[in-house]
Amino acid sequence: MIRNDLEYYDRHASTWWEEGQVLHLSNHFNKTRFEFTAAYIPSWKNLNVLDVGCGGGLACETLARAGAIMSGLDQSAQSIAAAQAHANQNHLAIDYRAGNAEHLPYPDNTFDCVLCFDVLEHLSNVSKVIAQIHRVLKPGSFFFFDTINRTLKSKVIMIWLLENILKQLPQGFHDWNKFIPPQELTEVLAKNGFSQTEIRGFDVTNQADFRMFQKILSKGLKEYQRDGLFPIQLNNDVSVCYIGKAIKQ
Repeated sequence: MIRNDLEYYDRHASTWWEEGQVLHLSNHFNKTRFEFTAAYIPSWKNLNVLDVGCGGGLACETLARAGAIMSGLDQSAQSIAAAQAHANQNHLAIDYRAGNAEHLPYPDNTFDCVLCFDVLEHLSNVSKVIAQIHRVLKPGSFFFFDTINRTLKSKVIMIWLLENILKQLPQGFHDWNKFIPPQELTEVLAKNGFSQTEIRGFDVTNQADFRMFQKILSKGLKEYQRDGLFPIQLNNDVSVCYIGKAIKQ
């Protein structure tokens, strides 16, 4: 079995905008993500924003509708095609490009903000990508991210339970060895010129409530998500997932 199967995104690119599908889960997470960013950016109007690992454009469209000047990059060419098609259907002007985050195809000091959601845990070279993000950000601008901590708890929940037992995520979707402890990521950010890093728990398991997993098992993740019973909250528990911001010095 292939771990960290990035080809999944090409194979399932047509499902990004299908409610209840695995890739569409990101849209459910976005509401809480943007509650977090609102504490630092109250308005997106006329800000140049880059979404690194934009997938099918779920976050890009949210911010484009809020007035941001959006760019999105993803390694999955099929996902970029799906994102562009959906933006065209909705008359949204978004600059989508297929490419590698280790070599961002943008000039220095271009963006007012960079997003990188549900991406860092899939990268081969986290430090190199963060260095590129730092390069394309304007001085004093924000980098927002979320990812998964490398703990026994995250291995049990994200891989053993959700992939292997409940089979609600594709087997091989994640590689636990690529998960990143917050302190490790904070150090990488600092080495690459970021400061004022702040991190909070991004709790997608209702504090590992066993009753939630029972409901997922009985209903399936698709129906559980559709019924609006999938709780997400910001708290101080970073043991599984976490969200954060840093500022380019």
